[in-house]
Amino acid sequence: MWRSDPWNDCASVSNPAPPYGGGLDIGPLLEWSIGLGAALILFCLVLITCVDVVGRYILQAPLAGAFELTEILLAALVFLALPLTTERREHIEVDLLNVLGGRINRLLAAFAGLFSAALLATFAWRLASHAWKAAEDGAVTNALEIPLAPFGFLASFSCLVCAFIAFLRGIQPPSSLDNTRAEERAP
Repeated sequence: MWRSDPWNDCASVSNPAPPYGGGLDIGPLLEWSIGLGAALILFCLVLITCVDVVGRYILQAPLAGAFELTEILLAALVFLALPLTTERREHIEVDLLNVLGGRINRLLAAFAGLFSAALLATFAWRLASHAWKAAEDGAVTNALEIPLAPFGFLASFSCLVCAFIAFLRGIQPPSSLDNTRAEERAP
């Protein structure tokens, strides 16, 4: 017998539910902006690796600066993926205190969100400060002389976006935590 699947239901696609607890949903914006940038960087990494491998083992001429480009683009990919991972709640979580009940877990989620926001804002500030100094000093990579400051500013911006998301989660933690214990007790 066919059953309605909420993940594939046309009504839910045309009229999506608001984010948990209502409010601002920045998921689609992140998907189209930062997600597209991360996909482009990943494509560049694959292209650089393929060209380097073919050049190294078939043509005996490796791509100059491939290692340096890979390092820089990998760092950019990690920092671009960070806001997406934060928004999707795909970070690793360890539930040690889930036996305390929904209300306490909701308070702990609020504390974790606000603490994470403060920590990520501090990271953003320090990364921006470091990037500013790199820009003033004209710091570049060794082989290709690629300026380092833009990558520091990218990392700072990503941490700032994550801090914003964590702050929103801190001031309005998901209400689904309240029902966790009731669902586990149900037969």
